[in-house]
Amino acid sequence: MLAALVLLAAGCATTSPIAAGFTPSGSAVELPFSGQLAATSVAEFGGMLIGVRGRPVVVNVWASWCGPCRVEAPLLQRASTRYLERVTFLGVNSSDALLPARHFMAEFGLTYPNVFDDSGDIARSLGLRGYPTTYVFDRDGKLQASVVGGISEARLAALLQDVLKK
Repeated sequence: MLAALVLLAAGCATTSPIAAGFTPSGSAVELPFSGQLAATSVAEFGGMLIGVRGRPVVVNVWASWCGPCRVEAPLLQRASTRYLERVTFLGVNSSDALLPARHFMAEFGLTYPNVFDDSGDIARSLGLRGYPTTYVFDRDGKLQASVVGGISEARLAALLQDVLKK
């Protein structure tokens, strides 16, 4: 049992090259509707962040096969409801297959927008080092924090309080 947990943790902590930093650019793009999981390019993803400027954004990169992603999904759903009028939540499914990702979204009742990073380019542009990772952008689109691994409710609340003060 312990060996299986170690293997699961190792799988969820896969790494990719660390990018110098992600700055959204381009033209504004509307967020997808709840329940959609369309393949999205880095340019479209950046446009989505541009489109919600003026509000902090929480971006969560997840995969259906990742154990910690499954643990934090209900927490992120609750937070997206609690901060609905003040913070935008955006999920990025990466290194996954479309059908399991859609099942994951349905299983956890995710109502905030999610996109499908079928190429892995969005994850690489964000400098993803492991699954899950949560990024917090301020109202101007500047990355303020990132948390690699599952995020706790208290940690997310503290990050959101900080970014909402700015």
